[in-house]
Amino acid sequence: MGRRHEPSRTEQVELILDRVDQLPTLSPIAQKLLSAASPDDVDFSELIKLIETDPSLTGKVLSMCRRADRGLGNAVSSVGQAVTLLGLEAIQSAVLSVEVFELLSPTEDDHGEGGFDGFGHWRGCVSVASACELIAASNTSGGIKPDMAFTAGLLHGLGRAAMSMVLPESYGRVLRVAEQRGVDSATLERELIGLDHHTAGRRLAEHWGLPEFLRDVVWLYDLPPQSMPTLDHRNTIGLVATARALCRRMNMGWFGDFGQPADVVDLAEAFELDPEVVESTASHIHERVAERCAALGMDEITPVEVLLESVMRANTRLASLNRSLSKRSLHASQQKRVLDAIGSFCSMHQGSSSVAETLADIAQSSSELIGGSVFTLLAQSEPGRPWKLFRFSDQAKLLRSEVLEPPALKSGAPVSLHWLTEPSQMMQVSTTVIPWLSQYAGETVEIGDLRIVPLIAGSPGGPAAVLMLDRDIEEAIPSEVQRRALVAAWGAAVAASLRHEQSRTLAEELAERHRDLAEAQIRLAETQSMARLGAMTAGAAHEMNNPLTVIKGYSQVLRTRIADGDLRNLAEKIGQASQEISDLITSLNLIADPPEPKKIKTSIQGVINEAVMASRTRTRMKCASRVSVPSHLPAAMVDPQLLRQALVELVCNAAESGTDEIIEIRVQTDPLDDRLLIMVKDHGRGMPPETLEHAFDPFFSDKPAGRQTGLGLSRARRLVELMGGTVSLSTKLGEGTRALVTLPGWRVPSVETAREQAA
Repeated sequence: MGRRHEPSRTEQVELILDRVDQLPTLSPIAQKLLSAASPDDVDFSELIKLIETDPSLTGKVLSMCRRADRGLGNAVSSVGQAVTLLGLEAIQSAVLSVEVFELLSPTEDDHGEGGFDGFGHWRGCVSVASACELIAASNTSGGIKPDMAFTAGLLHGLGRAAMSMVLPESYGRVLRVAEQRGVDSATLERELIGLDHHTAGRRLAEHWGLPEFLRDVVWLYDLPPQSMPTLDHRNTIGLVATARALCRRMNMGWFGDFGQPADVVDLAEAFELDPEVVESTASHIHERVAERCAALGMDEITPVEVLLESVMRANTRLASLNRSLSKRSLHASQQKRVLDAIGSFCSMHQGSSSVAETLADIAQSSSELIGGSVFTLLAQSEPGRPWKLFRFSDQAKLLRSEVLEPPALKSGAPVSLHWLTEPSQMMQVSTTVIPWLSQYAGETVEIGDLRIVPLIAGSPGGPAAVLMLDRDIEEAIPSEVQRRALVAAWGAAVAASLRHEQSRTLAEELAERHRDLAEAQIRLAETQSMARLGAMTAGAAHEMNNPLTVIKGYSQVLRTRIADGDLRNLAEKIGQASQEISDLITSLNLIADPPEPKKIKTSIQGVINEAVMASRTRTRMKCASRVSVPSHLPAAMVDPQLLRQALVELVCNAAESGTDEIIEIRVQTDPLDDRLLIMVKDHGRGMPPETLEHAFDPFFSDKPAGRQTGLGLSRARRLVELMGGTVSLSTKLGEGTRALVTLPGWRVPSVETAREQAA
């Protein structure tokens, strides 16, 4: 099946004009009269016979001709007499007026309920026609005949009647909107329908073959004087415009325009009419309208009733204006309330606020404006990311916040929060998402009471945010423009906070990556340094061990053969120095080319005791030590030799800290991650920052040259790292230093785990 063709705006206008062309045409009598340009073109006897064949038309034409201002009274008793006494133009005017009114006359129920007031419209047309006739009769220098002036005034609203007949519902809606807004209808007609009543009236006038001056009156009567083109009948158009402004001011009918009417005096002067003559017409127009209404067969009405009707219309118009002012006042009050709320929200919200702070400000703003008890907000930085939920009280107090994994559709795909901001997507996910969300909205909230307000509805790949309420925002803020402004302010704040949070997260990740890179570079430099040191020590050990062995051997021989005590001490010192060099080479080899650790089930208490005894022998320390090991601590899976050597270095370092106070050695487990912690603490002089920074560097020492090799702490760290642990230092000048050994994975595996590992 082919797609239905949607007509363009131009095609829609042509369709409307085609319907105008289908309206009833004038009778043969009227057409014959209109085709006559002069009396020579008409066979008067034939014309008289044609008119007299229609008794209703005959009666109305004679009534139109028996006007008090003509002074003929009942002298005109036949069509022949009317033609002879009044001439062709008067008869043309009378017949045309009667014909048009009968073709387009309102129905009995056409009193404006649908927007178009048929009776009021024709009352207004007759009023304008009567005013035109009176002004033309008093302004003889204008060259406008009263009969033609009357016809022009009567037919000027032809387009409104045509529009109400071809588009009754659409045209009625346009008129109601114009009345609500207090504006003239032509602009709205062009905006909402595609053409105005001026164009429709000209099309109907062309369809009926009306004279050119009547077509232009229908088409141009509403133009400002300065925009009026130069035409032969410009004064006729100006006369109608001036008479219409006068009748609108006097409320002489319904005109379909609700804006401020043009000033009568200004129009009169612009179209070269005497303002005094125009104003004087107001005192006679009621009698003329009553007479003309009766002649046209509208209704029997007295001049007093015409006046009273004008007063009633004025009161109705005044009441309408009062209602409009009340609505505008209410709208202005609501607008001020919303604008104040937006201003207050913007003052509360700062550009660098967190998402939680921004959503709290939105909750407070919505509580003040909309009310209710549910203020739950959801935010998602991008599709695929978790949803952040924040629930607030009516005082903007945070009641609940959590990160939610979005629900999944039947296909298994996670729901994007962006879908809740799009009506088309909302229909697809509502049965899945809304019941799921209701459990987070509030304990006593029914699913049917939930209202979702999209805050950010941008691109599907961007951030999204929604506000869940238990009140209808449209009821609280009827104006769509105000709702959009408020929601836009909320949404912009949430988007800014999400972007700020995302930027902050990226900055933190970048800083972390930078730290990782820096640490990796340090480790790489250290590894390269250790590799060079290893190559150097391997060569040095090979070249120096043989001479050192010879020196140690001869020193021992000398010590046994020399009788002189001083010389024997010197030989002993030679042996000790060679041993220190040998130990230094061994230490360098340990750092550069460490051994493979051999972890076995080990007693930590025993290892510490051995380390303390070795430290006392090595340093001859005079201070006491206090060892604290939990009695329930099980055996550990470590390399006892490597751990003992590392602890020896740490205890020796503590013993040489310049204190005679007790050295504390305490063992415990970390309750968070179950690491084994061994702390060695002294109460010595502590380390300055520059010493602490280089404490683990090989050959670094803050003691006088020749006192220490500066390899103790670097050797201790290397030994602990071989077992997967770490060594850290913390110090305070004048209070001492603490060395902390941490060993993860120290527990002895169970039998089952050991078997699995063996398999």
